[in-house]
Amino acid sequence: MKTTRRDFIGTAAMAAGGVLSGCATRGGLETAKAAPFTWGCLLHLGSNMWDDFEVGPDDWAKSAEEEKVRPNPFGPSGKRRSSYHSYVRCHDDIWRKSVDRAAEDGLNLVFIDLGEAMEYPSHPELKVAGTWSVEKVRAELARIRALGLEPCPKLNFSACHDAWLKYYHRMLSTKQYYQVVADVIRDTVEIFDHPRLFHIGYDEEMPIAEFNHFHVTVRAKELWWHDLNYTIAQVTKHGARPVMWSDAMWTGQKEFLKRMSKDVLQSNWYYRSDFSEKKLKWNWEFEKKGGWGETVNGAAAFAALEAAGFDQLPCTSNWAEDASADAVVKYCKEHIDPSRLKGFYTAPWKMSVPDAGEKKNISATLSGLDLLAAARKRYYR
Repeated sequence: MKTTRRDFIGTAAMAAGGVLSGCATRGGLETAKAAPFTWGCLLHLGSNMWDDFEVGPDDWAKSAEEEKVRPNPFGPSGKRRSSYHSYVRCHDDIWRKSVDRAAEDGLNLVFIDLGEAMEYPSHPELKVAGTWSVEKVRAELARIRALGLEPCPKLNFSACHDAWLKYYHRMLSTKQYYQVVADVIRDTVEIFDHPRLFHIGYDEEMPIAEFNHFHVTVRAKELWWHDLNYTIAQVTKHGARPVMWSDAMWTGQKEFLKRMSKDVLQSNWYYRSDFSEKKLKWNWEFEKKGGWGETVNGAAAFAALEAAGFDQLPCTSNWAEDASADAVVKYCKEHIDPSRLKGFYTAPWKMSVPDAGEKKNISATLSGLDLLAAARKRYYR
């Protein structure tokens, strides 16, 4: 008897002690919108979101041990190792240490950046060495829930951050690509037992942000909106509420606010602490030129989204400044209507690997969680 994809996931669910919901929507999008105030974090199982897919199948080390003797030779001008890896870099013990700290700090939600680190039954070709099986993922989800945390998936479908899709990364906006997007979203929803929120990424899709890619692809105008709305539809039909980064509005505020569905929970990110009058004045030159770098003005986007009536889940980080969490929580509490402010989360942007030299990982992650917890205690007693 042939085993179907649904049988495969269902068996994994039972093995992990879970039960798949009989109702795919769990009350639909309205239920997804009604939820406790979020204090969360973004942690990474996968890491193939910041570079191009491999040049050839034999150009990359397939394990940490192999990479020590045969490091990836590619990067801009061949001078820099790429961040794409053909094995999962996540260390299980370090991952669990981060999750445990989130619970200890009183957070209540964790977005899990999945990428290549989770098995998608409909597309086993997306696996790399060390990819977590469905059974292992579901067991960890059960552990996370037992700690009092709500696990929600994140799959980044930005053309700048989708190397985890392997070959399909270079088939953007084709019939085959759309099918894969629908398939992996469906798989993920079922494995997570129909989550309330589903983060779809969609940040930094611009040529300058793909400076280290061999294959630079950027959707623009109607194609970008078509693909975004297609992805949103794949999430909402399963009853989850889509969450997306809001930085596309930095280069097109008027169109973004006019065309974006309010069903999408907006996650504007701002990793600094400057909310001065200068920063809060919209940088129209940046919007006109589509620039990048120090001209990025995420601070002003919170007010613009609020004025347009969007629900927000602001994201802070200690990636640039430790003071960011305190500043973002304070500003947003004072300037966003409580009915539209759905919470906060932090994204330390460090992988679940040991600390190494100046590039700290687990230490920075734990610090980022602590900083958000401290801001919570200061402004939400």
